[in-house]
Amino acid sequence: SNVLQHWAPFDLENFDLRTLVVDSTALKNNPLKDPSIRRSPLLYPKGAHQNLPVVLCLSGFTGNGTQALNIKTFEIQPILKLDAAVSKGEAPRAIFVFVDAMTLWGGSQFVNSPAIGQYQSYIFELVETIKSSLPNVSSSPSHWCVMGGSSGGYGALQLASLRPDVFGVSIAIAPDSFFEASLLNDIRSALPHIKKIGGVDNVKSELVDGRLMKRGDNAHLIVNVVAMGLCYVGSENGDVRWPIDPETGLVIDEIWREWTKYDPLVFLHERKCESKFYLDAGDRDQFQLQYGTRQIRDLLKARGADVTYVGFEGTHFDLGERKLPAMIWLQNTWRD
Repeated sequence: SNVLQHWAPFDLENFDLRTLVVDSTALKNNPLKDPSIRRSPLLYPKGAHQNLPVVLCLSGFTGNGTQALNIKTFEIQPILKLDAAVSKGEAPRAIFVFVDAMTLWGGSQFVNSPAIGQYQSYIFELVETIKSSLPNVSSSPSHWCVMGGSSGGYGALQLASLRPDVFGVSIAIAPDSFFEASLLNDIRSALPHIKKIGGVDNVKSELVDGRLMKRGDNAHLIVNVVAMGLCYVGSENGDVRWPIDPETGLVIDEIWREWTKYDPLVFLHERKCESKFYLDAGDRDQFQLQYGTRQIRDLLKARGADVTYVGFEGTHFDLGERKLPAMIWLQNTWRD
């Protein structure tokens, strides 16, 4: 037929393209009034299969699973790269779910936050929906992988360390970590801009009506810092407890401790870390995430966890190219 029932931007050799629709109980009545009905693109392997493994793909900050189908000029589409890798035996024949978890602020860090919503609970709802809605899904945690880069990598560490009984494998590429290096100076830089705009409520108004993104280079800095504050220490009414004295720039230790409870270097100490972990980061990451990733490697090894650390020459904006090495590792892990 010349008319397809669904938008399909390309043909795939190894997968059928589907949409996983979830009306999330966890996201109903969320404080930002973001939709509770979520649509996650999904790749389901063609042919007959038993015990299919599952890969949940989490996006970085301001990204979303629904963008997985986007086509960029002069670039090979990532799903086409994945499809080709499966044909070559370099990526697993698995169900891939590109998670729809966008928020008004551009992300959620995949945690439950009174200011953003219950996005961690939503992910586990998604897992149950996949198990109940799709045929031949493996029930073994060792066949469930959660993966992502940047904020998505952070989510992969959060979810797998919290529930190794759900996610037996975690792939974290340049995950948000070592907040002292990756976040503290950004907070110092952003606070005067936030004050000038008139506080978090006014930043939100400017974001919604489009003015904020016209503020040039500072726009992403402001959005990122406010969003992280709301995810980690935000209150239901949208206030953030800032860990910096606005006059002197000195750290307010008591408040900073509240923020760093969400740093993988802190929360991984308190969890069992029973999953298999794959870590990667560029040696010139603009957010200094290579330092945190290396510390996570050492921390997990000290805890006796199964850790593979790669590392590459490059920056935070090369993360898209790092998915293939991760897929090769995952294929070998599941082949064993």
